[in-house]
Amino acid sequence: MSSSGKPTYFFSDAHLGVGDDDDRLRRMGDLFDEIAARGGDCFILGDLFDFWFEFFTGIPTGYDEALAILKSAVEHGVGLHLIGGNHDYWVGKKITQLTGCLVHKKPFIGEIDGKMIYAGHGDGLAPSDWGYRSLLKPILRFPPNIFLYKLLPRSIGEKLARSVSDGSRIYTKNRNLKFEAEYLDVAQGMARDRIDFVIVGHTHEPAKIVPMKNITYVNLGDFFEQFTYAVLERGEVRLGRVSKP
Repeated sequence: MSSSGKPTYFFSDAHLGVGDDDDRLRRMGDLFDEIAARGGDCFILGDLFDFWFEFFTGIPTGYDEALAILKSAVEHGVGLHLIGGNHDYWVGKKITQLTGCLVHKKPFIGEIDGKMIYAGHGDGLAPSDWGYRSLLKPILRFPPNIFLYKLLPRSIGEKLARSVSDGSRIYTKNRNLKFEAEYLDVAQGMARDRIDFVIVGHTHEPAKIVPMKNITYVNLGDFFEQFTYAVLERGEVRLGRVSKP
């Protein structure tokens, strides 16, 4: 992918479905309006939804307005890319059918505006998060397990998943400072692969840009309380925040 001359936006961690979504959805709509007006693209780097799964019997309830906003953004020319996080890794064909967004099952690694980009949610990057990296993540993403979970009635599967989701959010919040330090080390190592920018979310730490030797680390903050995002344009990255409507 190369989008020479037009801006590419990145945000993550809206966790739609937790609390009152109205403010988050209004700000998201405002951001998409800006992106559309500027002819840009947008990568949502995981945990847009606090829970998403495409059961054989349907999709989670309560997301009609969010899906309509995503669809409208695509219809207004936004190149919309969605990468799953630890809460919504299971985004798939159904959400593409409903909204037109492109789903990536792995972090995006490619060229944008002349720069090599690594863009992902960030879950599992920290070496010390061995329990998630070595046990939980492989189990949750093992295709036979996903198939079996799809067989559950939506109401049962959704209730079970939301309880697990709450626990995951608390666990991440308690360990995010340690993860952040390790992410910087991991990002520095990616310079060997000629990556120019490492862009992630997940930790819910304040958004930041950290220039390092031959590479720049970008943490997006979140779209849950901070409403921050990053923009790549003309080979440079800047941070922004969507103010309250």
